[in-house]
Amino acid sequence: QSSSIVQTKPNGPVAAVFLAAGIGSLVRGLTGVLAVVSTDINNFLKFDANYGLGSGVGPLSGKAILGILAFLVSWLVLGLLFRGREVRFGPILTIALILVAAGFLLTFPPVFEIFLPKEA
Repeated sequence: QSSSIVQTKPNGPVAAVFLAAGIGSLVRGLTGVLAVVSTDINNFLKFDANYGLGSGVGPLSGKAILGILAFLVSWLVLGLLFRGREVRFGPILTIALILVAAGFLLTFPPVFEIFLPKEA
């Protein structure tokens, strides 16, 4: 009888990218809510008009860029933290899916309109 040993790589880097995707999604959703709540934030998030970034995207330019930046920064930080480590993947996947779902829900008008200021 021969026993074969299968070498696996640590799952930390994969967990890092899943969690970073959740963070990026949540930031994208939150920027949408903040743009509805605050005129100043809404004007700031018009990266195409203000900074020439994301032309053709329109009012989503700043929201998309900040979501992508949140993903990239959190992926870098988490990647360094989880580098070479074996982590409990189940809880991280659950958290990532919750963050993605929350970010996704925050992009829908019936949800983000809840945060609109009440008119007197």
